[in-house]
Amino acid sequence: VLDPSTTATCISTNSAFGKHKIPYTVAGPGLVVPTLAHKFFETDLPFGIVTFKDIANMVEVDTPFMDELIIWNQKLIGKEYVKRGEDGKVEVEGRDVGECVVPTRMGILVEDLIK
Repeated sequence: VLDPSTTATCISTNSAFGKHKIPYTVAGPGLVVPTLAHKFFETDLPFGIVTFKDIANMVEVDTPFMDELIIWNQKLIGKEYVKRGEDGKVEVEGRDVGECVVPTRMGILVEDLIK
């Protein structure tokens, strides 16, 4: 980490993230198609961001960017981990949620997170 001053700079200047490249196929001049059969799409979603979305819901923090990222990504890989309710709120209760690490489905409560 070159700049630890904020969370954003910790992530953007972390050399560990720089060595991970998404494989792709060239689809034409200046056009590429990412390889969807890759850990960024297949494991980082159910074992990472969906877990954080569930925790955010537990502590009642809105995550509009995270919601759109999950919805976009799950469409790419043909999965449904989250669903947008009639009220517009995104809940971690899609048909494939059993493939994810979801604290609330494990019986973990907010109180358990703040011990």
